[in-house]
Amino acid sequence: MSQYSASVRALVVVCAFAAQGAMAHTTIQAQAAEATTTYNNVVIGHGCTVGGASVPVIAQSVVFPTVNPVVTVSGNVPASISENPLSIESFANIAQLIQNRNVFTKQAEKKNATGQVIGFEGTEGSLDPSLHGLIPFRTAGVTFKPNSCAKQLLVKVAIADICVKNGAANLWIPSLTPKYTNPNVDGIGSPATLTINRDLTKNPLPSSCGEGYTITLTPSPADVDANLPIPGYLN
Repeated sequence: MSQYSASVRALVVVCAFAAQGAMAHTTIQAQAAEATTTYNNVVIGHGCTVGGASVPVIAQSVVFPTVNPVVTVSGNVPASISENPLSIESFANIAQLIQNRNVFTKQAEKKNATGQVIGFEGTEGSLDPSLHGLIPFRTAGVTFKPNSCAKQLLVKVAIADICVKNGAANLWIPSLTPKYTNPNVDGIGSPATLTINRDLTKNPLPSSCGEGYTITLTPSPADVDANLPIPGYLN
């Protein structure tokens, strides 16, 4: 291969990575370990495209699965799971917002009727469309019951990145819902994922478990419709 060809190939690879970065999803930055408090970030990958132009994110809504979440298991799954393999009954109050006004000047936690945190939101912001944004939060420690075969918890997080008040937005949600019915909105089917891993050194799987299984918690459509909206920003 000539030096010219190698240079062209290198340039193509660089451009490909740049394109991927420009269209990055909104994600959760880091995985969490069992029984530890984790300081983390929601990473905003890009703004919206309106009329061919990039528009900044001005508000964000984040919802963790707490209202009738969809629970699925995968991997080496026992014939029956008779009890909850986790130390928690609900993901409510596990995540907490950390104040940081680098992106949004107004922030608030979303709470259920009993005052437990189920998500958070930020408004009155403007994220340069060419940059990434970090929204810090923390999660309390979650443990796996020693006699269970669960090795990992995947928490799907519904997120709306709003670019125009009650208009353009990227909806990083599991699926279409009765409220959000447009399949062409960016993010549908691609929620962010918070991964919590079992500490296999301190809390090893029982020998009968094999490789164990993974639990996934996904927000229900009712949860998304009820808790993702922000008055004045997202209907």
